[in-house]
Order: sequence, then structure tokens, then C-alpha cells
Amino acid sequence: MHRSLPPLNAVKAFESAGRHISLTAAASELGVTHGAISRQIRILEDWFGVRLLVKDGRGVSLTAEGQSFLAEATRLLDGLAAAGDRLLGENGRKLLRISASQTFTMRWLIPRLPAFTGAHPDIEVRLSASIDPVDKLDELFDIAIRRGPIGATSTPFLSESCLPVASPKLLEALPVHRVRDLSAHTLLHAESVAHLWPRWLEQAGFPGLEARAQLRFDPLYHSLQAALDGAGIAMGPGALVAADVAAGRLVALFPELPLAMDDFHVFLSPACHSSRHAKLFLRWLIDEGRSSGSGA
Repeated sequence: MHRSLPPLNAVKAFESAGRHISLTAAASELGVTHGAISRQIRILEDWFGVRLLVKDGRGVSLTAEGQSFLAEATRLLDGLAAAGDRLLGENGRKLLRISASQTFTMRWLIPRLPAFTGAHPDIEVRLSASIDPVDKLDELFDIAIRRGPIGATSTPFLSESCLPVASPKLLEALPVHRVRDLSAHTLLHAESVAHLWPRWLEQAGFPGLEARAQLRFDPLYHSLQAALDGAGIAMGPGALVAADVAAGRLVALFPELPLAMDDFHVFLSPACHSSRHAKLFLRWLIDEGRSSGSGA
């Protein structure tokens, strides 16, 4: 049976705003911005073709249609939450849904996960790859990890900088001693962080440097894999290439010229604020971030 369902993120935003009669309170509850709540409500209103909330002085009030839909939305969301709690309790395992970028997941998180699951075998970790803003995620999540702040309540746990990285064999064949030597190489770009090479070259004093060739990839881990395979020189975020540098698979060039990057932040879905297993993971993640440092 086909169901014509409204966008669920928009329903959650409206339900919170309607329950509090406040966009600000909804933003705080869901850990997003005031503007994000407003956008999601507009999406829902466009979907229905009716107004659900209207401005009322400095606040908002529900329309008749909004009042009717709020009661049903609250009932259904409460029912979904209760069903999920019952299911998790029946299975005897705690499910932890984590949303993070592919590159971070593959190169930083997965190598460290056995330590967490070994200490907490009753917690089932389920990973999904995304760099979308949390208020636009279609899938449910308990914890989101992104580069840069997430809403108003995320916690920074991993800081780093970025340097050019290349395979030892490539550098043996074509050494790089000065920044201008990069012009003889192929530069590897990642579209998701396309600003890294231009910013680093400008900081290094060679904003107009032209390389022998350019290769572009999406996502970032493709460019790092290409560097490992000797296809060229990539920009390597420190935390994500630390293991390869330590093992000698990559060489970090010009360590005296690091490019600062945004910290990685972790955000707990408001539904998990009282969840013991989510808080265990949060504490573990912060400890891992502090102990690993930059690495490049």
C-alpha cells in the first residue's frame, strides 16, 4: 500500500514548535537553529498547502489546521518513540545510530570502534554516511559527527590541521623540497573540500602555482587513496591520515606550514540526551579525540 507521507523532519520541527508555541524553544530542543525550524515548517506548510503557524506579536500561534495536525503529530511521534523503546528492550540490545562522513568513518572511526564494542558488547553500533546538515537528514540518528559546530549544543572533540601528503615512492621518483616543486606533480583535489589546495597554496605564498596536472575526486577518501597509490599529492587532514603517516605509507610535506581546519563536533539527538549508551559513546569519542590529536 502506497502512503503519501509528509516529510518527517518537517513534522518533527513543527510538532516541537507547536508544542512549545515557540520556534526558539523548538530549535533548542532539536539542537538546530531558529532558521532551520522556520524552514522546515515552511516545507510542511507547502506540502499541505495550508498555514500551520502564524506570527503573533513577537511569537507564534497555531492556526485551526495547525492545532488539529499538532494533536495527531504528537500522538504519532510519541507512539513511534514508545514502539522503538519496546523493540530495543525486547531485543536486549541497545541500538546506536551514528551519522558521519564517509572519510571520517573509514579512516578514523572504524579503526577505533573495536575498542568501544569490545568494552560494550551489548551496544549495537549502526553507521550511516552523510555530510548533510542534521536538520535535513532523512534517516533517524542518535549521534551525528560533522566538521564544525552542529546547531547550538554540539561538542568539539577532535582538532586538526591539513598538509600536502604523498607516497614515499612518488617523492623518491620526483622529490619535493620547496613549495614550487609541487608544480612538477599532479595535485589531487576532493570536491567536498575543494578550498583546501587554494587556501594552503595562498598561505604558503604561491597562490598562482600551476601543477603539471589536476585530478578531482568526490569524496575526500578517494583523493587520499589516490595519494596512497602514487597518483599525485593530496591535501591530508591530519587526523584522517595520521595512521598512514605513522606507518610510512604517506609522507606529510611542509610540516611548518599547516593549514588550520574546523574541529570535528559530535551532536546527540535530543531524544538520546537521557540515553546511557549514547552518553557512553560520547565520552569514549571525546577521550579518543583528545588522545589521538592531529597526527600530521
